Amino acid sequence: MYETATLTAASQISAAQGDIYAVGMESADPAEAVRSFFEAKLSEAPWEVTNVVEIAAENTVVVEFARREGGGQAGTVAIQQQQEDGQKTLIAISLPAPKPAATATGTPVPSQ
Repeated sequence: MYETATLTAASQISAAQGDIYAVGMESADPAEAVRSFFEAKLSEAPWEVTNVVEIAAENTVVVEFARREGGGQAGTVAIQQQQEDGQKTLIAISLPAPKPAATATGTPVPSQ
């Protein structure tokens, strides 16, 4: 969570590929400060930044990230600077729910 952000939405979305967690926030901080925060935090274990996409026409940056080892879980943080009604930065985080660990099925042992 970004420290000075206000939570505006949170949901769990069911999709054919599995559940996705989505969180929306907004902050009065500049988008560049928010971007720097998330790029730094998502570069720490167990995460890594895998790509950054800048969409200048929409004043948006999308930071893509993934778990370094064990599972390949990946998500995005979209950061958008808005000027309407004063400056605010919108933050949208999307992360698939972790896949459940495979369970071992044992072979029944015949009783004696």
